[in-house]
Amino acid sequence: MSSRQNLFVERLILFLMPYFCTLTADHAAARAEIIESLESFGARTRSELLITAKIIAFGFSALDMLAESKAIHEMPLPLRLRYRGCANGLDRSCQQNEKALAKHLACDEPNAAEPANDISENDMEESLQQAKAVIDSYRNRLSGARPATTPHAVQTSRPNRNKVWTTAMMDGLIQQAASTT
Repeated sequence: MSSRQNLFVERLILFLMPYFCTLTADHAAARAEIIESLESFGARTRSELLITAKIIAFGFSALDMLAESKAIHEMPLPLRLRYRGCANGLDRSCQQNEKALAKHLACDEPNAAEPANDISENDMEESLQQAKAVIDSYRNRLSGARPATTPHAVQTSRPNRNKVWTTAMMDGLIQQAASTT
């Protein structure tokens, strides 16, 4: 990644922030950790960065599910197994993305100095929403009390995109906070 961050990378950082802010209130430290994590995968294009963000999100979500299945001692065995099944599904998604990234990285390196515009904003938005929907579906399968959340419709007008993204991030943070209490 280039030292000059672009809106695409900033969006990925915002998407991953809830996974890193559970350990620190220092957003600058969390941001630096996210950037280091993204860079550690060796992604060179926007498409590869998106895959990398999914690997991180699915991996952390799977670990969260496993931790919850062990933390709640009164949890009935069928529910515990359900949590572990959801964690297994998230882990499979993580592995599929790792294979996809390895396939991308096996190709010749692009000539661009910073991530190429190899994915449109709409495709990127759709892919992020799909990843959020997969994670939310696993969370919602575990909580009979909460209604299933659906991904927000992709907004094409610029002024509303920030509002949609902020709403999605806040929903994720609220769910994360609710699951840790």
